[in-house]
Amino acid sequence: MKFSKIKDNDIANGLGIVMSLWTQGCPHHCKGCFNVETWDFEGGKEFSDNDLNYIIDNINKNNVKRNLSILGGEPLCPQNIDGVIMLCKEFKKVYPQKMIYVWTGYVIEDFDESQREILKYIDVLVDGKFEEDKKNLSIMLRGSSNQRVINVEKYLKHDTIVLYEA
Repeated sequence: MKFSKIKDNDIANGLGIVMSLWTQGCPHHCKGCFNVETWDFEGGKEFSDNDLNYIIDNINKNNVKRNLSILGGEPLCPQNIDGVIMLCKEFKKVYPQKMIYVWTGYVIEDFDESQREILKYIDVLVDGKFEEDKKNLSIMLRGSSNQRVINVEKYLKHDTIVLYEA
């Protein structure tokens, strides 16, 4: 997996203060994307054990209780999915009560087997491509109204889309 950046204190991509990781590389190229610099699969840097340790060691830095957000680029594309699964799995081993948010342009109904694997480790999934004609910056955790904020635990329990409510 490649990533673009890690932001220790992010208030735009999660509820409260989160630590955010932007994966590098995106096949969707949504018109109006706010993060075009993450599209190039050749950009960014390889995610390493040092980066994993940085996230785990600093998630509570300065006694701020952060959750983890993973955005892109595209975290669930074939080039990134294995690394994202590993990150989420290791993070939940250390912090089982902390929330993990993941944004993806894919929709949950079309997930392949490896994309479904991530659902074991995350709490909130924002799915669907950004659609510029449905842009709405006043809605929670989304850029466009077609995107859904899914409560993953309830989705897995009921096998139906259950929207996340803060």
